[in-house]
Order: sequence, then structure tokens, then C-alpha cells
Amino acid sequence: MKSKKVLIVEDNDLNRKLFENLIGQLYNFQSAVNGLEAIDYLTKEHFDLILMDIQMPRMDGISALKRIQHNELTESPVIAVTAFAEETDRISFLKMGFSDFITKPIRPKEFLESIASHLSRSKKSSEDLAQTSLTASILDKSVIFQLMKYNSQETIKAVIRDFLLDTSSLVKKLEIALAEKNEQDLLENLHILKGNSGTLGANSIYLIAKDTETFIRADNWTLVEEGIAKLNREKSIFETYISKEFIFKL
Repeated sequence: MKSKKVLIVEDNDLNRKLFENLIGQLYNFQSAVNGLEAIDYLTKEHFDLILMDIQMPRMDGISALKRIQHNELTESPVIAVTAFAEETDRISFLKMGFSDFITKPIRPKEFLESIASHLSRSKKSSEDLAQTSLTASILDKSVIFQLMKYNSQETIKAVIRDFLLDTSSLVKKLEIALAEKNEQDLLENLHILKGNSGTLGANSIYLIAKDTETFIRADNWTLVEEGIAKLNREKSIFETYISKEFIFKL
């Protein structure tokens, strides 16, 4: 299957690295960090499948798909990768021309099965990719165990170290943005934190970040402040959990 080549379009560094680790064991790949880069690659070479994140800087996934369709850059499947919102949103993505829909946080087994299905040209209902509701837990170990099936223990340890460093940095940025009432910075940093925590199964952090996004859009600054304080506490809880109870020491 190394004859197949996948274009990964994802702006989140942690998500992109994990996608590369998963996909790279089975297929060739190239990565882009936004829609403009993806279009540039598609004008130069052929890809058998495109994984397209939806929310990205410079050019989002929907705009990139429209450009791809207008210029007829590829006939290969383009799979939308984004956080699940409403059923009508999922239907809308498929109507736009995406070949399928994968929800974040991804689950490696289902993620690779979907890619393999499209690369083999067999049809797979997008209903099979629906994610179950997340429960508020410090860490969903099943996510880590699935990741370890496709990545070495050292790789996972490095990813978790990066996650801890990134989370500390992001929470500090959120506190600064809160003090300045900078809504754009708040939403951008929460988006990154939500993507990182969702990928690793840090469900409590993910759910708090998701709720805090909602509070910002509702202009409820009291709950935004509470949400960021909760993220700070949950970050410390996660660090303690990893150091004492996790399946391997960092």
C-alpha cells in the first residue's frame, strides 16, 4: 500500500504529527498546514486521498474544497476532518462534495479503516464514523492503547511531553487573552487546546475547553473566567495523574 499517497491538511501540530505517524506506517504522505498549501501541492503532484481539516488559518477546508472543485485539481476523495457539531452539519459537509466525514477526536482504528476504505474505492457509510459522547475523565486510556498499536512507546511519551508543555503555554496565553478581553486569541488558543486534548483522550480538558468556547460566543465572561480557571486546575490534575498513575513514566 506504500504506492498510495495521502495529503494531510491540518494546522494543529500535535494532530498533524499523529496523523503522520499513523498514516506513514501504511502509506506515503505529504503534509500541509492550510488550504493554500494543499492547493499548491495538488497543482504539482497526484494524491490518492486528501484529509482536509475544516478550521484552518489563511484558507479553511471548505474554501479549499471549493477551489479544488472549481479548478478540477483532483478526482481523489477529500475527507473532512473536524469536530462533530450537529447532524445537519455532517450532512452539509457531504453535500458540499466531501467524500466522507471523520470526527475529532479521532480513534486510530476507525481513522485508518476509513482511509483504507476510500483508498480501496469501497464505500463506507459516514454513519459508521459517528463518535460516541465523551465522558469527563482525566484520560481515556483506550485512546492511548489504540495509539500505541500504531506508534512506539517512545513516540507516545514524546507526544505526551509535548502536550504537557503546550497545555501550560496555552493556559498562560488564555489568561493573558482573558485579561485583555481578546476574544480572537481566546478562541484560537482554545481551538488548539481542544484539538490536542481530544486527540490524546484528555477528555476533561477537552470538555472544559469546548464549554469555554461556548461561553465566549455567548458573551458570558463570568463563565469564561471560571472555565479558564478550571483548565488551569485540570492541567495540574492531568500532570499529577500522568506522573503517578500512567502506564509508563515520563
